[in-house]
Amino acid sequence: MQAQGIGYYSHLPPRTLGTAAQEAERLAAVGDRHLAGVERRRELIGEIAGIPDVMDDLDFWRLRTRVREAGCDCLRHFANGYTHEGGLALQQNPDEFAALCMLLKAKGPFHDYLEIGSASGGQTLFLSREVGFERPISIDDHESLRAPEQTHNFAQIPNLLQFVGDSHSPAARAFLEQSLSGRLVDLAFIDGDHSAAGVWEDLELALSFSGPGTLLVLHDTVACEGVETARLRLVESQLATPVAEFVGQKKPLGTGVAEVR
Repeated sequence: MQAQGIGYYSHLPPRTLGTAAQEAERLAAVGDRHLAGVERRRELIGEIAGIPDVMDDLDFWRLRTRVREAGCDCLRHFANGYTHEGGLALQQNPDEFAALCMLLKAKGPFHDYLEIGSASGGQTLFLSREVGFERPISIDDHESLRAPEQTHNFAQIPNLLQFVGDSHSPAARAFLEQSLSGRLVDLAFIDGDHSAAGVWEDLELALSFSGPGTLLVLHDTVACEGVETARLRLVESQLATPVAEFVGQKKPLGTGVAEVR
């Protein structure tokens, strides 16, 4: 029997509804914020690459199949053609993740890869196989119920360096300073704390070890308002230029990519 999804998304608490009038007022406020956000996003982000730009490439469809066959954290939540629950326990929209892999393959090779928030480690392993890194680095607090699976997945990744703890701690920064020894990361994948303040702290950490041309990937730009808020702040601050955003049609999560200036 397959295990039920045990990752971040499967444990989101249900929202308590108020009266019909309160609910109508809430929905109206949500709509107003959405329209304001869409306009601000359009001004800041502009026209960038998306999933339609890679759909004519057969490699995209092959990659999407491999993503689906790798397994997801929770079939009920992620669906989208995943063949089973478990395996690498990916917390990704297959279309978005396949398109991201296509972009990274085109932009590579990458020497130093930083990942903040690794969950099961399955995403790290998948990217290592498909994109390839000389020295991948994981920073993760091990609070995900899938974290014990990192031992198995990380053992299959050559040269991986791992820090277990809070990415916002001085110890995490010291770990990166020692691990990189003056080098800069080529690619950083931010998927840890999803609050606006938490994402921004992770971005500041990544930026401290980045240089012009470093790619920054933010996961859940659609699913989590805090992630999108931090992404817009990054662009508005002119610290990075938007490169792509991959948003699937079914159960979108959103994956934004920017390049450090």
